[in-house]
Amino acid sequence: MTDWPTTLRLPYFDGAEVPFEVTPEAAAHGTETVTRAIAAFTGLTAADRLADSLHVYNYYRDFHAAVGGEDWLDAEMGVPESPSEIWPHVTPGPLQLTVDHYAEGKPLYMVMEAECAWEEEHGLMMVWKGGAQLTKTGGYDGHVSNANAYANDKLAGVVYSASNPALTTRRD
Repeated sequence: MTDWPTTLRLPYFDGAEVPFEVTPEAAAHGTETVTRAIAAFTGLTAADRLADSLHVYNYYRDFHAAVGGEDWLDAEMGVPESPSEIWPHVTPGPLQLTVDHYAEGKPLYMVMEAECAWEEEHGLMMVWKGGAQLTKTGGYDGHVSNANAYANDKLAGVVYSASNPALTTRRD
């Protein structure tokens, strides 16, 4: 077994360094495949983060509406007025390269447990397929896709599955 790095520096998050692990199931894909996923993820930039902003912002907006955020959350964290303004309220956390146990071929996913100012209990889970494409955001639930989380193939391609359908986002 290869000795993988235990931390990664992430240009996506302005160079933040976070703990990192490769699950045994992911490692079984082989050194070349794992290395490619790590390289894809560490190749994402702040521009990629800005392009992904709407998915995270809509998670905030959906949560805000569900809990009556204007009554208390606005005073605690302020009010991000646009998708790009959500990032100061996100703190990147531990990363894990894992597999989709339900999909054929068990593709690799980079999963981050981030903290966010609006949802302290469930935080923010961000998932990138192959380390390259953001495929899921929302509260941490341990699932690498919304289709898996809700056992609903109609959610394939949904990045953020909102309580308010107007805030649901999809991959481009």
